[in-house]
Amino acid sequence: MARPLSVRARLRSTLLYVWLVVAVTVVCFPLYYVFEGALTPTAWLDEGLEGLLPIHLTLDNVIRATQVIPLGHQFLNSVVVTLVQTFFQVAIGIATAYALVFCGLRGTRALFLLILSSMMVPGETILIANYLTISSWRLIDTLPAVFLPFLASALSIFLFRQAFLSFPGELRDAALLDGAGHVRFIRSMLLPIVQPTLISVTLVSATAAWNGFFWPLLVTNSPENRTVQVGIAQLSSAEAADVGVVLAGAAMVTLPVLVLVLLAQRFLAGGITAGALK
Repeated sequence: MARPLSVRARLRSTLLYVWLVVAVTVVCFPLYYVFEGALTPTAWLDEGLEGLLPIHLTLDNVIRATQVIPLGHQFLNSVVVTLVQTFFQVAIGIATAYALVFCGLRGTRALFLLILSSMMVPGETILIANYLTISSWRLIDTLPAVFLPFLASALSIFLFRQAFLSFPGELRDAALLDGAGHVRFIRSMLLPIVQPTLISVTLVSATAAWNGFFWPLLVTNSPENRTVQVGIAQLSSAEAADVGVVLAGAAMVTLPVLVLVLLAQRFLAGGITAGALK
């Protein structure tokens, strides 16, 4: 028979559960307030604690938010920017890391250190150079201006390289003897094995692209060409007195990232730490 828990052990377990419930409540309450407030009239939100109860739910705030500024169009702009930027960061990261690890080129260590050094340079230091480049290409106030400077990511290259270093060299040699080319080897053997890293890099790149604010604000002028993050800032200024409308816009921005994290969170930690000991 299992020994019954002592009073001290039961008390410790109870306190632990209480602490976990408090921590979860503190962390999740802002999310609850955003989504509940997005579906609740501002007049009811102003009632204090009663406004936190999901009683008077309606889509009026969401409709109003899309009428004040073109949030729907800006949402699509953010989707396009996120898809394009994420695809190229992942593709360039895979190709560059593959060349660094498997192609046996001279000077790869120096090239890798140069790539790593770019991670230590604050983005603000190259902001003017990027802006002048985009301006000289006459792309100001266009969607390509938002994602062109971010098509490659040193972090993505680093994470893929670390994951590729853990790939067994014998499998690579066997694939070469079998006549597999670079693309076939990457698609059929390499990527399935480093799938957690692939998902993690995709998630990190997509989240960073979706949450971009200052650069899209700088290179776009018209509301139709701006991303939803910039649109939410404009919505907050235009409807500062209508909390429900502002929360509706915030909910529209938060929901895609929240869904992505919930779907891929089990791969995140493992993918980022893959190859960390190499």
